[in-house]
Amino acid sequence: MAEWFEENFDIQIFQERFQVEGASKGKTLRGFVEVAEPRLVAQVLRVLWAYRCSLDGYVDADAAKEERLKAWLEQFTNELENASTLNLDDAFKDFSRDTTLPKLRASIAADLVAEKPDVALDRVHTYCVKRFRDLLASRDQVVDAKTPLDAIFGAYGKALRDEGAVSEFALPTLRVQHKLFDGLNQARNKRSFAHDNELLEVSEAQFIIDCVLASLAFIERIEASRQTPAANLDDEIPF
Repeated sequence: MAEWFEENFDIQIFQERFQVEGASKGKTLRGFVEVAEPRLVAQVLRVLWAYRCSLDGYVDADAAKEERLKAWLEQFTNELENASTLNLDDAFKDFSRDTTLPKLRASIAADLVAEKPDVALDRVHTYCVKRFRDLLASRDQVVDAKTPLDAIFGAYGKALRDEGAVSEFALPTLRVQHKLFDGLNQARNKRSFAHDNELLEVSEAQFIIDCVLASLAFIERIEASRQTPAANLDDEIPF
């Protein structure tokens, strides 16, 4: 079982976090279902089902029972997909005609679902650079190719402040986010696959990713409200 998980998903299945109820194969697998990212569990269960169906003697001779079991698995894996706390669509958008964006987003999603935030750091950094460059370009601000991520975000944050796009209560969060993107930039340069580095600890990488996702989602809401034209109050007067 350990070899199968490692070959198919690069997962060390017999790690302590999955052995909450015991170290047997069955208890470890149940622990994995309880603890791991729900989308990853759904992927694993679907591949396990396909593997089970490929083996002789494991498919139920009663076709009705087999169909009920298959339907239950489909329902359960769909519920797992919906139970995921990864709100990737709120943070990552296909914001331009750049043909690399869908592939970049898919690569980031695959690593985050597979619980590999340390591996995803470099590509999350790439996405952020692309996104903030695009947002500044929409304001007719050109960014030099060598400008680091934190400086790019600093220019974007200044634009938001000058536009009055955020309230006095949210302005301090822009300064915090500036530090966040500086941290992401440093982690990418020194502790990611961008260079020949030792990867950041998974828990630290996950914390950075979580903060970046929240920041990107907040920024997308700001941009969405900016794109929405203000209602004409005169049109609402019924006389």
